[in-house]
Amino acid sequence: MKVVLLPQAREELDTIADPLYSRVLKRLEALEKFPEFGAPMTGPFAGWRSTVVDFFRIVYRAVPGRLEVAYIR
Repeated sequence: MKVVLLPQAREELDTIADPLYSRVLKRLEALEKFPEFGAPMTGPFAGWRSTVVDFFRIVYRAVPGRLEVAYIR
């Protein structure tokens, strides 16, 4: 499954410095293979999942053919 960074996630990823940047990229690569790795979100975020790398939360959802990353905060 291909990971697609939505505009906000792309901007946020560009602000992260190494070594955290590398860890976030590794998590995104893992999500390609295991999209259900993150915890499902509830309420207004139903249908989205999140996973944490150090103090960054990655919020994403699987749509047909790709994984959309909404933000990395």
